[in-house]
Amino acid sequence: MKIRLIGKRNNLGIGTHFANFADALQQVSHWGDCVEELDCEDPDSIIASARLSHHTDVNISFVSMPLQNYFIGTNIQWVVFESTLVPPTVMSTMLTADLVWVPSHWGQYTLVENGLDPARCEVVPEGVDINRYHPYAPRINSPIQTYLMTGKYELRKSITETVTAWAQEFGNDPDVELIIKTDHFFNTEAKYNELTEWISQQGLTNVRVMWGAVPARDMADLYQQAHVFVMPSKGEGWGLPIIEAAAVGLPIITTMYSGHTEFLRHIQSSVIPVEFDLAPITCPDYQLFYPTEDGNWGEWAQPRIDSIRTALRTARNNYDQLQAQAVENSHIIRNNFSWAQVADRALQILQKRGLLK
Repeated sequence: MKIRLIGKRNNLGIGTHFANFADALQQVSHWGDCVEELDCEDPDSIIASARLSHHTDVNISFVSMPLQNYFIGTNIQWVVFESTLVPPTVMSTMLTADLVWVPSHWGQYTLVENGLDPARCEVVPEGVDINRYHPYAPRINSPIQTYLMTGKYELRKSITETVTAWAQEFGNDPDVELIIKTDHFFNTEAKYNELTEWISQQGLTNVRVMWGAVPARDMADLYQQAHVFVMPSKGEGWGLPIIEAAAVGLPIITTMYSGHTEFLRHIQSSVIPVEFDLAPITCPDYQLFYPTEDGNWGEWAQPRIDSIRTALRTARNNYDQLQAQAVENSHIIRNNFSWAQVADRALQILQKRGLLK
């Protein structure tokens, strides 16, 4: 028997998911020796492996692909998405898989609402690197309170709404600072100029942009140097930056909607929720990535500017209490969402279904 993992190691959320799960599963005695890792961008290796596939094999893809066209065995799609309407191209692949794994109960509910048989859908949460993201690093003693925001420069991350609320609530207060660690898939120079010019137009000198990829080790340092994490996201399949901030022990400002509620519901005492309304998806980049014929991309959360302002104020005025709670809550995250536990959960489900042979 083989357990094939099809994906791509990179610094994106899904690449991080794939890499950490593969590493964790390979550490499990006996079953680690059965793992075969395949690069989803190497069709020759996929075809060669598929020729050797057997009906006892388990094939798990982290990207949307028609596994049944290649592999014999049990084909599992592990999928993340951010909308109430799963893109048709993604949904068609889910409907042909033997099983579908999603990282959250929100994702499971949404897939079932989109037509997936609930008997074929399991919740297998993602995790966080607990050796890298932890609350034990010494904090920098600075009179400036630093708010950190990370994620791609796209409408879904609500960077514009956050900066707008920041300008209204704090202005150029020298005692606070907002760091935006961001980048984009394409048109990177144009996107960078768009963001920095817009911030400049707001007249903000206490907002700093860090553009481009940052090694994981440096990202951990960035979290540990911050005081508060802010990301009122419109939708997350899992929310890797949010769980990393939670593992470090930062108070978190975010919407309590979509995939990241799977872990945030355990630590609500250090989460400052942002009120939102569900709104149709009008993001051009999202629409380009997921073309549809009927012009319907579903809905996601639209955070309210005044609520972001309130959250920023709450974090500043109650920081000591929130930070103490966040450090305590970081242990809940690290004790329940390590990658080793994700691998264990996956094996439990395979065993329950009689697939470990």
